[in-house]
Amino acid sequence: MLRRFQQLRHHLKQREKPPLIRSSASLFLSLSLVISSTIPAFAETAALGSDQGLIDEIKSLAYSDVENDIPRRTNFIVQIYSTNTVGLTPQQLGRVYDEKYSEQINQKNLENTLIMLGVIALLGLLTTVILRKIPNFKVKKISTSLPFGLGQVELESDETMRSAAWALYVELTTRIATQTLETDQGLLREVLSSLYSLFASTRQILREAGPNVGTSLESVGGIAIAVLNVGLRPFLTKWHPALSTWEAQRPANVGSKEHEKNWAEEPQLRNELKLLRDNLAQYVHALVEVIGVKK
Repeated sequence: MLRRFQQLRHHLKQREKPPLIRSSASLFLSLSLVISSTIPAFAETAALGSDQGLIDEIKSLAYSDVENDIPRRTNFIVQIYSTNTVGLTPQQLGRVYDEKYSEQINQKNLENTLIMLGVIALLGLLTTVILRKIPNFKVKKISTSLPFGLGQVELESDETMRSAAWALYVELTTRIATQTLETDQGLLREVLSSLYSLFASTRQILREAGPNVGTSLESVGGIAIAVLNVGLRPFLTKWHPALSTWEAQRPANVGSKEHEKNWAEEPQLRNELKLLRDNLAQYVHALVEVIGVKK
């Protein structure tokens, strides 16, 4: 039809008609071209809405394919319905099927994701309940008194805190710094060095235990840090340099122990060391409470 219009338009141009006639003919031909190009698009829209039953049937097949885990089969569907009374083209058939198939796939994936998240949440809840029923994992509430004037605290002890408390307990009870030192026994230098090494060992224990041991006084981590900063640090800051200064004055013919005994501040250091040990003993007792074993 388009070709015939073009031939007619060319024929009119060849004939010398008045301008008005030529303009009317051109307008007629332009309108005809617009109408001829609009008809297919209108026909396609009308076809899609002319028989909803066929469209619903194709969508139902797409839904069934997804539910039964059948791979997308657009070409097969197009082949089956290629001859239809509605007048749907292969492209239209394929589009109806593909759109419904994609929509159903997305819906199914969303449902599976929600189910998986629900299962994970349920497993997490069951794991928590089971672990709390196991003695080693049970959370225990403890009230204990802390040394160095830190007061009374309450904390909840779990497996992580108990493990850290046990490691700190072993470090403390196996060092010379926490053992009774008689007036004529041991070197003060050995005691101070032992106390100083508690900083490194405590940091290592807390680092390996992780953040779950806490940093407040209601946690093993916070108690350990407070003991270092409030109890040990001031003591060592005072006595470590003072003893080092005296040690530097030792004559070559005098032994280390004798030189310490000759130090005028040696009795005072021993007295303060005894008070420090009393506080450390209270610290050990608090750790025992957290661990939950008899000392």
